[in-house]
Amino acid sequence: MITYDGPGDVVLLIDTEDPAEAERLAPRLRRAAEHRAELERRAVEAVVRRFSVEPPTAVDLAEAAADLVLNTMVVDGDGEVVLHFTDSCGKHLLDGYWPAVRLDERDAVVDVTVEA
Repeated sequence: MITYDGPGDVVLLIDTEDPAEAERLAPRLRRAAEHRAELERRAVEAVVRRFSVEPPTAVDLAEAAADLVLNTMVVDGDGEVVLHFTDSCGKHLLDGYWPAVRLDERDAVVDVTVEA
């Protein structure tokens, strides 16, 4: 069983149809879920830094942390985790778009994208 210790509902997803592959990736997803707060904080900071013209202030980061809500954690076959966020206030991204942050096996941010 994978536990998630955080506010609200978050979908935990292993991106495979192969049961053996899912079993292999489950510990990676578990580790990400257990460290959700730290990963979420770093991911939100990466989103703000990626899309800011100037270095973000502490206020910018705090507002983004309140506005961007983690809704899905996905682990893929390479052991990378993608965190998908919802723009809860609708003022950061156009409707139907959301930020996604890719983390490598060591939980370092490797990419920030906007998805639709």
